[in-house]
Amino acid sequence: MLDENTIASIVAEVLKNIQQANPGIIPVPASEGTCQIGACRAPAAAPQGDRGVYSDLHAAIKAAKKAQTKLVALSLKARAAIIEAIRQAAIENVETIARLAHEETGYGRVEDKIQKKLYAARLTPGLEDIKTEAISGDNGLILIERAPFGLIASIEPATHPGSCVINHAISMVAAGNSIIFLPHPKGLKTTQYLVRLFNAAIQQAGGPEDLLVVGDKVSLENLDLVLSHPDVDLLVATGGPEVVSRALRSGKKAIAAGPGNPPVVVDETVKDLDYAAKCIVDGAAFDNTVLCIAEKVIIAVEAIADELLFHLQSHGAYLVREEGDKEKLVRAILPGGRTFNPELIGKDASFILKEAGINAPGNTRIALLECPPEHPLVQEEQLLPVLPLVRVRDFDAALELAAQVEHGFKHTAIIHSQDVGRITAYARKLRTDILVANASSAAGLKIGGEGHFSHTIASPTGEGICTPRTYTREQRTVIAGALRTVD
Repeated sequence: MLDENTIASIVAEVLKNIQQANPGIIPVPASEGTCQIGACRAPAAAPQGDRGVYSDLHAAIKAAKKAQTKLVALSLKARAAIIEAIRQAAIENVETIARLAHEETGYGRVEDKIQKKLYAARLTPGLEDIKTEAISGDNGLILIERAPFGLIASIEPATHPGSCVINHAISMVAAGNSIIFLPHPKGLKTTQYLVRLFNAAIQQAGGPEDLLVVGDKVSLENLDLVLSHPDVDLLVATGGPEVVSRALRSGKKAIAAGPGNPPVVVDETVKDLDYAAKCIVDGAAFDNTVLCIAEKVIIAVEAIADELLFHLQSHGAYLVREEGDKEKLVRAILPGGRTFNPELIGKDASFILKEAGINAPGNTRIALLECPPEHPLVQEEQLLPVLPLVRVRDFDAALELAAQVEHGFKHTAIIHSQDVGRITAYARKLRTDILVANASSAAGLKIGGEGHFSHTIASPTGEGICTPRTYTREQRTVIAGALRTVD
């Protein structure tokens, strides 16, 4: 628990950052509860809202619905200015956002969270992702445009409360929508801070007030109220299985992210095992493995397994060798046999090892241990930096095990191989939304690779990597017999 002096200094810093980023906004004194950090009291949000934070969700929905009509009445140039204002507000306040998210959730590492939020602010696509198509033929012309849905209810996860809100604010507003955020209880304070910050930036850029809204508390009753509200036009669920299930049962159109257990296969054709090891550790260790795309289990062909283990250790992996230590580590992580210890989720590898009674260097990035294929650490997705490695006799065995470990989630898979035929076979066998070859998993989201950045990978509903275009509906205008201007 933070002491009162520490809390007061954090609150003062948050308010200072808000005022510096938005000089036209005068923040309410901390004593009135505008910022909730640690032991701070929740703000007494008025029914009419406090820069987007509402105690009355009916009023919040009404305000956001009104704001969306004002947004689409603006020019695209004006909307682009709003998106840029959101990006800049996130970038200028990135350290505060990262520290808030880390304090509130207890997950990950502040330095990684800073980088993760910069990725969200800088790499999330904007208006350039929404293009109009025109097709002409003998019978005239068809214009295919992308129209907003209206008001989106966005369910946010505990693992990325800051990054997801940044990503969704940019993507969904670029598509012409307003948003009511439904954060996990562990992300409520971070979401409220961002809603206030972004609404101030949006208004300074000429946009409407309350384009983004959030409640002053979290409950399943509030969730159900929003999901069933007639003025909510689209549901986007990036949270856990329970809220995803509720969204899919709502009767509304829903875009839903799902679980993943990304395997990474390393075969004997790899020429540079040191590079492959670095990619694996970089991907798996980032923010202590809470990313859904991160490498979760290594499947190594026997011929290169020992050399790969050597290189993994040179890049910050601590190999747990002794059977007794392995048992202690597994008991600490899975005290009930298959259920992960929630107190260890997102924690540093050195902390987890210490909790298991194993001394490791403080700069350990991941704990590494060899496991049989049926081991729970291999079969279940872990959100902590403990990486199992399974040896297999050849690529065919690796292919079969990778498909079995991925469980048909169709989320993410990684492979290190110089054989294009094997990469092709791997992609065809697993059919994941993201397949990364010869790079860190992060390359699947434009970090060291091509493509798009997103914090919503909608495998269950088929959208895959969600971008502004995902949050639009297709609108066609057909002009018969005219506007084809060439013979």
